[in-house]
Amino acid sequence: MIRLSLITLLILIQIKVYGQQYNLKDFNLEGDINTWYSARFDSVNIKPMTGVLASLASQRPKVNAFFTENTLDWMKASIMYDNQRYDNVRIKYDIEQQLAYISHPLNKQTITLDQQLVNWFRTPAGIFKPKNEATGYYLIIFEGEQLSLVKESSKRLVIQNREFDYARTDELFLLTNNEKVRIKNRKSYLKQFPTHKKEIKKFMRSQESREINRMGKESFLIHLAKYCDNLSIQ
Repeated sequence: MIRLSLITLLILIQIKVYGQQYNLKDFNLEGDINTWYSARFDSVNIKPMTGVLASLASQRPKVNAFFTENTLDWMKASIMYDNQRYDNVRIKYDIEQQLAYISHPLNKQTITLDQQLVNWFRTPAGIFKPKNEATGYYLIIFEGEQLSLVKESSKRLVIQNREFDYARTDELFLLTNNEKVRIKNRKSYLKQFPTHKKEIKKFMRSQESREINRMGKESFLIHLAKYCDNLSIQ
């Protein structure tokens, strides 16, 4: 009964504000009220919707400023915002401006999230967290007991022969003991853990490590991060 009253109140509010944009045809009291409520109101809350309205420059699917390549589609996400969780949120991460945008579920306006209030947001690409002392977010690609390996991505606009494109940069960092260390290659781990140099080198030469190395540089660096996390625990 309380839930039904809350829904009725929300409907009245939304009709008043967005009367020309909201359709109540799908509202069916004989159906699953929880499903109806979650689908429409999980991401409609005063806090995420009070950000600055964003005006996005014209983008193309294969040439854009966003984290996700070759598409202009919004990512469906869950957000922990000011210690409160919101699901079914449509989000884009602009890695040129280092800003995260959400789409208002009712009027489709683009809103800039307040980075200081973002705890994290989870997308199909992974979990992003805000940088501590800079604008933007990093992608967690491994999170262990003692250390994390994260990716920071950026783009810069390049104009050549009257054509524009974006040059992308992806950098990996190890977060451990309140330190942030750039991980360029396997040697970065040897420098970071000098007391375990022999063990790490031996691990790098193992059959498993060689096979993972063939899969790609990033996969191999994640593999080493997991091993070094276990070394830190011992």
